[in-house]
Amino acid sequence: MDLLNLPNLKVKDMKEFEDDYRFLVVPTAPSPSHCPKCGTVPNLYKHGTKEQLFFDLPMHAKRVGLTIKRQRYKCRECEGTFFEELHDIDESRSVTVRLVDWIQQASLEKTFTSIAYDIGVDEKTVRNIFNDYVVELEAETEFRTPRWLGLDEVHLLKNYRFVVTDVENRSVIYILRKRNKSVVIDYLSKLQDIDKVELVAMDMWRPYKDAVNMVIPHAKIVIDKFHFVKLANESLEKIRKANRQKVSAKERSNEGGVLLTLFPHYYPITQN
Repeated sequence: MDLLNLPNLKVKDMKEFEDDYRFLVVPTAPSPSHCPKCGTVPNLYKHGTKEQLFFDLPMHAKRVGLTIKRQRYKCRECEGTFFEELHDIDESRSVTVRLVDWIQQASLEKTFTSIAYDIGVDEKTVRNIFNDYVVELEAETEFRTPRWLGLDEVHLLKNYRFVVTDVENRSVIYILRKRNKSVVIDYLSKLQDIDKVELVAMDMWRPYKDAVNMVIPHAKIVIDKFHFVKLANESLEKIRKANRQKVSAKERSNEGGVLLTLFPHYYPITQN
């Protein structure tokens, strides 16, 4: 029974532990046809074996390690040594090729640390695989400067991160580590077809406004209503508390009516 479903590897033994499976496997590929170092056809001989550990997809909620008994060869012409090729393995990461694909997708939803624990590799390996994946995606993505540009921030890891959005299409474009004026100016200055930007939505963070006026002076600035409503409601709450001591207990039970008495043109502010 083929437990691994890896056509280029044959299982010789399997051990099960509390949190892991450990498979002893051997490659099934034919012997090399030439020396990869000098290109000689074939003038090789076997030069011992070595067991190497690689990691594969989790199985039954357990980590899976593949101990591969790998043949080493030596060339009689150049005296160079090399190991047989492993078609299902990413040797630079010590994982299977399919595990690389799995890590790329899992990293979109889970933390690097949790993924590393689930599969048995170092957290740095997971991070590097994901970073390489991001580079691939960026190379395949055609970015178009939006007509309606959004400048905002998100609080991550105890710091504010600068977030750029396409307001019209409701999508995030980019996230930068800092949101200071020089960072915003540098990002906006690198946008292609920046003359296509018609308006920029933002909060009342002054560096955003200064950067837009400097780099995109033709764009109309629109203040995000969320921040406007938030500040308006906070101001109203201060007024309510300041006047609370001036009214009787009966009137306090009907504070909405009191506010209308004090401010006859007041209507509750909402974000609708």
